[in-house]
Amino acid sequence: MSLFYHSALPVEDFSKFQTDRIIFKLYSCQLHLKNLKYFESKYKDLFSSDVRTSIEIEIESFISQMIGTVDSLLFKINTKFRLSIPADSIEIDKVQSALSSETKSFDLLNDLDEANREGNWYWIIRQLRNYSLDNSLISQDAFELLANYTKTNTKLIPYFEQSLNHLEKLIENIRIREPLLQ
Repeated sequence: MSLFYHSALPVEDFSKFQTDRIIFKLYSCQLHLKNLKYFESKYKDLFSSDVRTSIEIEIESFISQMIGTVDSLLFKINTKFRLSIPADSIEIDKVQSALSSETKSFDLLNDLDEANREGNWYWIIRQLRNYSLDNSLISQDAFELLANYTKTNTKLIPYFEQSLNHLEKLIENIRIREPLLQ
């Protein structure tokens, strides 16, 4: 089974990944999504017993990196704005509250706050991660859960692709609005 993992990155990319964890995590999301698309194209069936474990690992990794990307953004904001929120307490609402009270950038995380509201794309990613803590995401129940959350019949991989696009745009827009986060 051949996967798309890149074993050798140019030195410039490696250096960039060491200093910009947000970009590293986005790159990781892209790799996991690429691997999922490969499995889907090669095996046509996510339930295939031949690759089910590998698919599940890629799904879990993709979701973890999506959430990790947001966490990295929050950590960077905490550091750059000197919000002094303890590392084990960094959450969207706490960072947004600290930004509001200590800086003029009170609206910086409005888009993320909106994405995190019930029924929106980041909230759904978090719900899928929570579901996966006790259940397989490669099951009819999980697919029905996604359909219920999205109010559509969107399949898992296209939903991940949409969510990653949303996340990339969110990060880009936040960085454009706030030069400290470049």
